[in-house]
Amino acid sequence: MIKNKNNLILLLLLVLFAIGAFFFLANKKSSNDRAFNLKKPSKLMKADKEKDKKFEKAIDPREFTFPHDHGPHKAFKTEWWYYTGNLEDEDSNEFGYQITIFRNGLEPEKDSPKPKNNKWQSKQVYMAHFAISDIHNKKFYSFEKYSRDSVALAGAKAEPHQVWLKNWSIKSFDNKEGETFPVLITAKEKDIELQLELDPVKPITLQGLNGLSQKTQGLGNASYYYSISKLASVGNIKIKDKTYKVKGYSWLDREWSTSSLGDNLVGWDWFALQLSNDIEIMYYRLRDGEGGSDPHSSGVIIDSEGQSHSFSYKDIKLKEKGYFHSSYSDAKYPINWSMEIPKIDLNINIKSNLKDQEHRNQYPYYEGSVSINGKFADKKIAGKGYMELVGY
Repeated sequence: MIKNKNNLILLLLLVLFAIGAFFFLANKKSSNDRAFNLKKPSKLMKADKEKDKKFEKAIDPREFTFPHDHGPHKAFKTEWWYYTGNLEDEDSNEFGYQITIFRNGLEPEKDSPKPKNNKWQSKQVYMAHFAISDIHNKKFYSFEKYSRDSVALAGAKAEPHQVWLKNWSIKSFDNKEGETFPVLITAKEKDIELQLELDPVKPITLQGLNGLSQKTQGLGNASYYYSISKLASVGNIKIKDKTYKVKGYSWLDREWSTSSLGDNLVGWDWFALQLSNDIEIMYYRLRDGEGGSDPHSSGVIIDSEGQSHSFSYKDIKLKEKGYFHSSYSDAKYPINWSMEIPKIDLNINIKSNLKDQEHRNQYPYYEGSVSINGKFADKKIAGKGYMELVGY
């Protein structure tokens, strides 16, 4: 009896030791991987010559057709539906939100493939990010989901328009074929919930050369890219046991590509700004390993009539003014900036509305609400927007 008891104690000690060793090694690996994970979002956009051979690439300008192009492009490797916005409730409490659904192809297929023989069969992986910036209470909530498109867990279609990952979705409000907008965004995770109806105020803007956005030198290092820079937004945000009725404006970015970034690039800074004079500005700065701007960095000014006016990296002066150092990823993010575009006499300051708006998911990066103030043609200007910082 005593011998059996001693054997049992020894067995339990060995099991506890094994469990402890597993968690120690797991935590050690997680810590060592952080520097790699920090840059991984940009790595996902780079070329894999062998795997990418099967996929189409963005090489020449194309004719965009809607509502088809609001749906998936499965002949390309990667694409996303990217909504961000700034909202206020009836008491002027401010909120920012982001919902992004990414599609990544394992193998190319037709946009509307034949029904699957096996409902578990899948060639597409979906990832989604959902975030709320509660600016009044200085809280940032960030969530992430993954799924393949098997058994209807995730997917995308043009008519009726719908993009979803489990219980997070972007879909046509009336669910009718041929009518994409208004769209209804719904997302719920833990005790955070978003429900918004979005309707465009400005028309679609084709970015780059008629929608072909060259990201770096080299054939195919480009994306097909369009935006809707202003969508009237109304709905509800629920945080824990409190519901806020909100309204404001959103921004939609849509891109699809195969290997759009060159090997010399380590990340990017992206700004989507909605000014108080009904002008919007988008600019992405592609950063090389020395911290400089790649010549393919570019932007667009969208005037009050919805007409777009492109500009290059030579037309803009960006200066970092303040930083946030993350204890999670060890990244030092430039969260406050000055932006000058002399050709339109614009000189503004861009300031993060919450210091910490880092997504602490599998791939850490910074994305959050910003406020704008400064001058436009010698007149005071204000505004709101969103900023994304990747690869720090």
